[in-house]
Amino acid sequence: MTPCAWTRRGADPRCTRPRRRGGSTALDGAVLALVLPAAVALWCPLAGAQPAQRLPAQPPTADALPVPPPVAPTIPVAPPPGAAPPGGAPATPPSGAAPPSGAPATPPAGATSGTPAATPDAPPATIAPSAVAAPGAPAAGTSPAGAAPSSGAPPAAAAGVPPPAAPAAGGPPFQLAIGRLVLSPLVLVQAQAVPYVGEDAFLQAGDVAEGQGFRLRRARVGFAGRLAGYVPFAVSGELAGGADGSARLSEAWIGYAHFPFANLYLGAHDVPFSRSAMTGAGEGALIERPLAVRAMAPSRQVGLHVEGHFRGRAFSYFAGMFNGFQRSDQFFAGYVENAASFGNRFDHIAYVARLATEPLGPLPRSVQDLAVSRLRVGAGASYFFSDGGTRDIHGIGADVLVQAAGAHALAELLWNQSDPESTPTQPLGQLAPVTSIGMVGEVGYFVRRIKLGVSARFEWLDPNLDLSDETDSWALTAGASYHFIDNTLKAQADFTHRQERHGVALDNDAVALQLQLNL
Repeated sequence: MTPCAWTRRGADPRCTRPRRRGGSTALDGAVLALVLPAAVALWCPLAGAQPAQRLPAQPPTADALPVPPPVAPTIPVAPPPGAAPPGGAPATPPSGAAPPSGAPATPPAGATSGTPAATPDAPPATIAPSAVAAPGAPAAGTSPAGAAPSSGAPPAAAAGVPPPAAPAAGGPPFQLAIGRLVLSPLVLVQAQAVPYVGEDAFLQAGDVAEGQGFRLRRARVGFAGRLAGYVPFAVSGELAGGADGSARLSEAWIGYAHFPFANLYLGAHDVPFSRSAMTGAGEGALIERPLAVRAMAPSRQVGLHVEGHFRGRAFSYFAGMFNGFQRSDQFFAGYVENAASFGNRFDHIAYVARLATEPLGPLPRSVQDLAVSRLRVGAGASYFFSDGGTRDIHGIGADVLVQAAGAHALAELLWNQSDPESTPTQPLGQLAPVTSIGMVGEVGYFVRRIKLGVSARFEWLDPNLDLSDETDSWALTAGASYHFIDNTLKAQADFTHRQERHGVALDNDAVALQLQLNL
């Protein structure tokens, strides 16, 4: 506290405050006039205003927000064929339609593509010898002759992985894989009923039966397989092969199909001569093969052949050596299928060559166009010479098969010349050279929607050009087939009319029905 605090005003001159100037007093009053109303406005409520309420210590609890129920997952629905998928992706064209980009049309379900892998038309990896099989494998149910090309690189099975199963449309319907071994059954059962047959019909003359009744045409069983992906094989027997019902060997062969340009097959298998003869017995449009083919093609023999395929079978070759062919003295009985259990005792060697082309893509194993596919063409030319112990035989053949949109057309020409040996190794009834010729033409159409096929075949035969008799004839066969499961299970009905061009007219027309199981 200062001393002036206890001094009376005016008593001590040191405590006398100087008088303020009037300007300063006026300034202070102005400041006070401005500050005071502002303070009053801040601290005093306006007239008519409600006093502020005291805020509660804690705010009231807010109402709970409703929780939405869980959303069920949405199952995507595939758009209908031809509709554009969400996101602006291009629409998928319906089956069989061409995409907008101009790409080739997608084949309908079940159709065989023109390339080997699919189709069943294309040659997928199979194991059986009679199907258009795995690369280099023969077709399932027939001989290895005419097998599909093989790939140049070792198959996947060679690395320890078994080859994939073939599609149901092109390969065997049943397969069993055991490590690097794949097996499939070979079964062909053909049961026939003959409601009508002429009185002059004769089996050795090529007729289907000699009297009304039933006939077990074939009862074949066996198996085919593939080892390590490139070693195909097959073994099968005919349980009703002889006239007395005795069993006989049908086929037994081993192959090496590692390279597409050279596939090797050894054993009892089909001779690569005549397209109809190389086609499986259960793959024809009519019940029986043509008469000319049964009489003039060597069919199955024991030997070895090599075949090669290039550019998707645009070009194929076949070359083989077999035991000398033996043929029956009866022209329509054809060639003897000799299993050579005792070796080549009475005949020398037969040589066979064939060239073939399928420029528009591989043909399926069936004569009919069951896939109702695009245009495909196959053509071939064959030759054989048999240096036999009883006869020297030359054979020439040419064939063409066309398939398109369910229709098929087959044409085949066969020529044989047989010269008897001067010192035959077996008894022989032929004394002079014989020249034979046969021509075959067949057309048919398959309606896929109702699984029904119709076919007609015309044949012209002259077993001996130097002799005119009742064996010179023509034959007309018309038939229908209903395919429960392609050629695996089907029913057939045929009518055959045979007309002799010379000699005595024979009553040998026939009606035949057949039910077939072909695995």
